[in-house]
Amino acid sequence: MKLLITLVAALLLGGTVAAQAQTKTPPVRRGAQPKARVVSKGETMKDGFLMKDGKVLETRNAHTGALSAESALVNGTKVQPDGTIMMADGTTVRLQEGDYMSLTGRMTTRAMKAEQDSLLQLQVQKAKAKKKR
Repeated sequence: MKLLITLVAALLLGGTVAAQAQTKTPPVRRGAQPKARVVSKGETMKDGFLMKDGKVLETRNAHTGALSAESALVNGTKVQPDGTIMMADGTTVRLQEGDYMSLTGRMTTRAMKAEQDSLLQLQVQKAKAKKKR
């Protein structure tokens, strides 16, 4: 009987030691360094074309640069470096200072932007007036 108890105790003790030997200590975790962000100095814009200071600026995938060659859009519109735009239907338009054309071919003029801004400001003023009551 003593032999049986000793044998069971030895097996349990041996199993515990074997189980401990198989466990691995987790690797030391170090804090990850955040990726460097590109800080824009000034105004940013969505992907598209913008006439600024007499130059056509092209933004694609958050990279902006001067347009150097004719660019074709998905709807058939062609944008030239001098700001001339040949629409898909054959009409030509010239970008004015502050005008914007998206990569899908939608044009937004400076006057349209100013109107949208003024309408947005009007909505904000109305919302503030309602809160005061």
